[in-house]
Amino acid sequence: MTKLSTKYLKSAEQLAKAIDIAEGILTKSKSVDSTTRDYFIKWGSEMKHMALKPAPPFNKVASLKYIENDFLIYWNEGSGPDVELFWKEIYTKGLDFERKDTIRVVLKRQKIKDIHEYNNIVDNIVVAEQTGRVNKAQAVKLGELIGEFEDRNT
Repeated sequence: MTKLSTKYLKSAEQLAKAIDIAEGILTKSKSVDSTTRDYFIKWGSEMKHMALKPAPPFNKVASLKYIENDFLIYWNEGSGPDVELFWKEIYTKGLDFERKDTIRVVLKRQKIKDIHEYNNIVDNIVVAEQTGRVNKAQAVKLGELIGEFEDRNT
């Protein structure tokens, strides 16, 4: 078994703590139906396992960043009392995660900087437009930025 770096272990342990916080919140949630709750708890458990017991070649910090990004999408893009409580607990426990709204950041910067932002935008653009988080012009601009990112990275 490959020895994990100190940086990897510290980051993986922080992610595991964040996943535990999410599980505790989802278990008590009144706003999430049981099917969704059970799915998210199982998914979080799988992500925690992947982070804490990674198989080569996924035992690098860069690979862990993908897991973190995937896990935090719901908590970054969501809203409501569960999401607010999650971020309050993250800050209270001193975990090194920052709440961010990738869509707003990308629109302000006018550029998608990496694959994590790209995946986040692609995964959320339709819902963001349907729910009014972005207007038609912003959705069109995000589409253009997606195209520019794809042109730069193909």
